[in-house]
Amino acid sequence: MSKVSKYLLALIVAVVIGMPVYAQESESSETSLSTIVDRLAGIDENMATLQSDVSGLKKFKFSGYYQFEWYKTESGKGLGLNPYDSTDAVQSQFRIRRGRVKLTYDGGLSSVVFQGDFTTSGFSIKDFYLDVTDPWTKYVTLRAGLFNRPNYEIEYSSSQRESMERSNVIRALYPGERDMGAMFTVNPDELFNLQLAAFMNTYNGANKQFIPSFGDEPLYYMARLTKSFSFNDLGLGVDLGAHARIGSMPSNSPYVIESDAVVVDSSNKIAKGDGIDRTWFGFETQIYWDFLGGMKLMGEYIMGSNADEPKLVAKTANAPAIRKRDFMGYYVMLVKNITDDFQFAAKYDSYDPNTAIDDKLIQSTSDLSKSTLGIGLHNYSFPNIRISLWYDMNTTETSDNVVKGKKLLEKDPIDNTLTLRFQYKF
Repeated sequence: MSKVSKYLLALIVAVVIGMPVYAQESESSETSLSTIVDRLAGIDENMATLQSDVSGLKKFKFSGYYQFEWYKTESGKGLGLNPYDSTDAVQSQFRIRRGRVKLTYDGGLSSVVFQGDFTTSGFSIKDFYLDVTDPWTKYVTLRAGLFNRPNYEIEYSSSQRESMERSNVIRALYPGERDMGAMFTVNPDELFNLQLAAFMNTYNGANKQFIPSFGDEPLYYMARLTKSFSFNDLGLGVDLGAHARIGSMPSNSPYVIESDAVVVDSSNKIAKGDGIDRTWFGFETQIYWDFLGGMKLMGEYIMGSNADEPKLVAKTANAPAIRKRDFMGYYVMLVKNITDDFQFAAKYDSYDPNTAIDDKLIQSTSDLSKSTLGIGLHNYSFPNIRISLWYDMNTTETSDNVVKGKKLLEKDPIDNTLTLRFQYKF
């Protein structure tokens, strides 16, 4: 056999012998490739799931603010002691004024909001409501649950409000600020903002609705209309508004004391379960001026009739009596930026809980008018932090009327307060 023939035969044998090995390697390569493809498909699926989970988590928003303060009063009023005793020593304390934690789930045209408040007094639910916006015009939103009643100073967040506390008239009319109900908000292309609400009056505050309500629906109604105006050439912005609270509370007593009466007689007698009017109207304005760093002036005036529950007044003729009172209250506040870091604010508010009764006929300190002048300074030097120093000068109308053998209120209570507050907002 020639050398060529031998080489050719060796080549053929090598090819024949190597074919199974090649086939095995090819099959192994194909298997490995298939495995890699499957793994990549699995990674893609996991990534899609992860992206879906992340998108869902992005709909949640966590926010809130924390207020820690040193609070000092000239008497024990702020600590629950007697504000009319001039022998009280100066009182002070540390306290967590507000510790708000807010969780929002934003689904686009709908959202759910939950807000709780942690303080030195404990935990309470502040907000828990659902918002749904119409998908066609996006002008109308329905809110249902526990939320702020429609009023400017109530809806002005405590984390932004320049005064340490709300005005006397607001605290008297809207204890707890919130109530359980439903509200429509109409805002067509920001032409105006209209809020129409109905509340149960059974959740927060001293004047809770009586249950049962003697066949009457335990609802009251509120409305607020606001409109904004811009004068860019002057660097001015003006917001005007009005709000109303319309409703009544069913009497749990056959007697009512009107504003201009101090005794119950036959002319004041009513049927148990009759509605006692609790209706008022308010007007508001906010003026913003881009002047030397910026300033704003805001105010509100409210008047109408209010009522106390029988348990809040003394018994008359061996039966509890409801007091119906005409009232008036207002506040005005000036805020001025001094530098990028400092801001000055001054606020005056006044509340007269009984405008119809003659001063000589006043028989209760709860019918005496009150006013507060507050001044303060805010610092914004640190990110997310506001440091506030605020002083409130409180004045209560005095009365020489003799009740149960002594003057009703001979001297103005010693109750001015000083507050140093640290706020962190996140």
